[in-house]
Amino acid sequence: MPNNTPNINLDVRNFSSGDPGWHNVNASNGQPYSYCYTGGDDSVGGLISTAGEGRDTAPLQLIADQRYQITSCTFSNDTQNQLSWNGGNRSGTIVDANVQVEDAEYSILVTDTVNGNCTIQCDPDVKIKPPANA
Repeated sequence: MPNNTPNINLDVRNFSSGDPGWHNVNASNGQPYSYCYTGGDDSVGGLISTAGEGRDTAPLQLIADQRYQITSCTFSNDTQNQLSWNGGNRSGTIVDANVQVEDAEYSILVTDTVNGNCTIQCDPDVKIKPPANA
């Protein structure tokens, strides 16, 4: 991830999709939605870095219709508290201290402001691997 993390784009639809790369989920109101990440280190929104290479940032942009807004970004399995979010309604940055090896996940919570403010959980992986000499 350091120094060359590609931008991450997140698209959201208010229906299920069979298109490649799309993930079908139920929103908080029980209705079907789908989301697709592009970019990142693995071309599907994932982040991969090597511990000890220094702090890095990953820009993330919501490229869906304006009705969708980023509500929050949360992290799971971030046992070393290396990940943080700095962002707004349509874009932000994931910051990785990148000190310890861990397999964490980030999750972007998106709100559909047209459909009763229901929320859609969208979550790819973050991997911090050991240095080559470890």
